[in-house]
Amino acid sequence: MTSWTLCVDFGTAYSKAAAAPADAWMRFDPALVRPLMLSGAQGTGNPFLLDSAVFVDEGRVLFGRAAIARADALAGKRRVALKSFKTLLSVSDLDRALNTNAPLSIDPHRVFQMRDLIVLYLAYLLEAVAQACAADPVVAGATHIDYRYAAPAWRSGDSAGMHDIIMRLFGEAEAFRGLAGKKLMSPDGVAINTIASALPKAMAQARSFDMGLIFEATAAAAYTSVGLEDSGSHMIVVDMGAGTTDIAALARVATRAVELPEARVTLKQAGDLIDRIIANKVIERAGGLRSREDQTDLWNVLMRQMRDIKEGLFADGRATLRHRGKSIALSMRDIERDADFKDFYKSLNEAFAHGLRVARGDAVMRGRSEVQAIAVGGGAAAPFIQDLLKKKMTRSTPRVVVRPATPEWAHAREFQGNLAPVFPQLAIAIGGALAPDGMLAARGAVSPAAAVQIDIEAARD
Repeated sequence: MTSWTLCVDFGTAYSKAAAAPADAWMRFDPALVRPLMLSGAQGTGNPFLLDSAVFVDEGRVLFGRAAIARADALAGKRRVALKSFKTLLSVSDLDRALNTNAPLSIDPHRVFQMRDLIVLYLAYLLEAVAQACAADPVVAGATHIDYRYAAPAWRSGDSAGMHDIIMRLFGEAEAFRGLAGKKLMSPDGVAINTIASALPKAMAQARSFDMGLIFEATAAAAYTSVGLEDSGSHMIVVDMGAGTTDIAALARVATRAVELPEARVTLKQAGDLIDRIIANKVIERAGGLRSREDQTDLWNVLMRQMRDIKEGLFADGRATLRHRGKSIALSMRDIERDADFKDFYKSLNEAFAHGLRVARGDAVMRGRSEVQAIAVGGGAAAPFIQDLLKKKMTRSTPRVVVRPATPEWAHAREFQGNLAPVFPQLAIAIGGALAPDGMLAARGAVSPAAAVQIDIEAARD
């Protein structure tokens, strides 16, 4: 029997997934780490990244890149795609949020609740995962796959309740996927009439999807530590995604990675804020934009190119764009001078300093001399994130050691140079697939409460 573990990371902007043999933690082999090409069949963009988007069109519901493209085309009509699923799933009253009608800008037909649209997206995601597994020559041979999903440790008090709800949502999505099948991956989406007929049936017959939960910070600890003789006892993780920036600290006790909940901070400013600052700076410098429509058109162009723009800014410190024959130069210094960026960086610096104090305090109690710092997520390469980690390196004890966002094993020849450039965005899914069961916050209906409480007696080891 060939048993594998598969972890799904449904991020604010993109969803990712990766698989690894069930015994990968003890028998680590980089060649068997399989990031899945969720959008590989679409032929454009990064094949590992699946756009987290749903768009309700006239008679159809579109998903992924098709949803983004259609929303862009109708932006002037105040139509938008539903995105930021992770943000919705973090609200304090999840049941109420799921049972709320979708806004008119998202669903002009007034037929969908937010739960319906999330279930539809998860069905699309599960179909993408299934097709990616079938297309992967290694994973396709698996006889059994255990599923997990990665999520921030949003709230310690009701993690169990949230996990139950998310397993139910995935179960409803899997039931709908069984009825809709490959139609979900069509660029034309699925007809609303088909959804109206099939979705109630799927929800009525659905059973909870049996899957584990791993906290994102724990997944980061897993991919950073796997295969190393000295994996470090304490770690602080900065995860800047599109919608949130999360700070978390962990302590390793035997084979477990235990979160230090006092260190946890979530900032509601992240990559999307940087995108808006960049776009506004470019529009200010473009000139000749006489109407609101001209500004909106340029904004939409910039958002489609934002990933490339940020890569240039982060790597070289500057980027040059052309608009209507005019060159527009932008530098990281321009971004860093922005008032909104300064406010964000101040909050980020304070949150990181707080998390580091907690991690260092626990390390001292356990007689350890080192805290490892790691940045993950789409913003890991941002120079201000790397500078934040490095400026906290001091000679005081416990010292701070910065780990690279991309581990050495991601450069292994088996990946032919394809994994390392995109690793920070795939890191959580990969770490979630590699982590042993002892690092999970929940398995099936098992409460994660024990995984978030620090009740282990501090001892020198």
